Amino acid sequence: MVQQQHQPTGGKRDPGGDPVPELPDLSWIDKTLGWGIKARVEPFGGGMTVDALNIGVYAEVPDHIPFRNRLPRGAYPAPGAGSIGGYYLQDKHEQWADCAGRLYEEAISRRWSTATDIPWETAHGLNDDVELAICQLATELSQHASVETEVISGWLQNLSPGYHEVKLFLSTATYDSARMFEGYRKRAMVNGGGMMLESPGGMNRAILETYAGWSQTVLGMWFVRNSLDTTILRYLAAYGPTEADRALAARLIPDRMRAAAYATDHIRFAISKKPELAIGFQVWLGGVEYAQARDLRDPVLTEALAIIFGRGVAGMDDGMTVVRRLLQDFVKTYLSRCKQANLDRSKSLSGSFQVMLSGMPAPPRPQA
Repeated sequence: MVQQQHQPTGGKRDPGGDPVPELPDLSWIDKTLGWGIKARVEPFGGGMTVDALNIGVYAEVPDHIPFRNRLPRGAYPAPGAGSIGGYYLQDKHEQWADCAGRLYEEAISRRWSTATDIPWETAHGLNDDVELAICQLATELSQHASVETEVISGWLQNLSPGYHEVKLFLSTATYDSARMFEGYRKRAMVNGGGMMLESPGGMNRAILETYAGWSQTVLGMWFVRNSLDTTILRYLAAYGPTEADRALAARLIPDRMRAAAYATDHIRFAISKKPELAIGFQVWLGGVEYAQARDLRDPVLTEALAIIFGRGVAGMDDGMTVVRRLLQDFVKTYLSRCKQANLDRSKSLSGSFQVMLSGMPAPPRPQA
């Protein structure tokens, strides 16, 4: 039995006397701010990038976004839409970097895998002392990356979705740091050495417990800590004891550099909009430098690096010469990032960082 469809009984009727169905209310259909604006495909193989969508009204990135309901930038706001909370960083200077969209495109185009893109079969045959030193270094680099993953993902819920280029890039940065964690955990375990001694953790805590703002988190995580990690990776790419060690470090360097590029661009932008922030940023960096220097006074990391570069415990003296050069390059990298961000630290550098910059041995760690 075929069920008959219900027909409306009132309203308008056609010439034959049959009722005419009423049309739904389609008043929403013209609620657009950008009808007729077409996204452009970038020339020379650039394709339909995130930045290519920024045209017409969609190119207007406001200095403040009042909505806290995940309104996509450029959408027509619905009257009475409720707030879902969070997103308390609603000003552009608190998070923006002009390069964020380009960095996102680069990150997704340079995807790679620690499982298949590293020649793990070459990571064998080292003497026990060198292998143990590599495992110690891998433990600390894994810890650094794990902290970074947690910090970025924790801040994402606080950044306004209206600045979506930043949130897109930071999503890739979370993945990049997770891949660094994964890669060095694999390196520690590939030969049975396993995870070793954790770091003192002062710098980890300084980054994790930065409540002053996202910009301050960026200063500690990607100006100071990232400068150290990137410098270590550069030295491992050159002096790593196996092909796998050199390949893993080389693969991770572009990931680290994207984070550094965002960080310097963001801090430079923040200072350009709010010059008074520079004073607080300088004070903040002084505290972060102290936390990093205090961790480096623990000898475990530098001694592990000395064993790696000296090709064993017997060559630690030669290896420590390389380590001092590494620390010198670390501080130079850090100072360069500060200068690029219009936050010159050359005259305000902490004493411990000045010692590392000079290439001299650090003073002995006080006995408990």
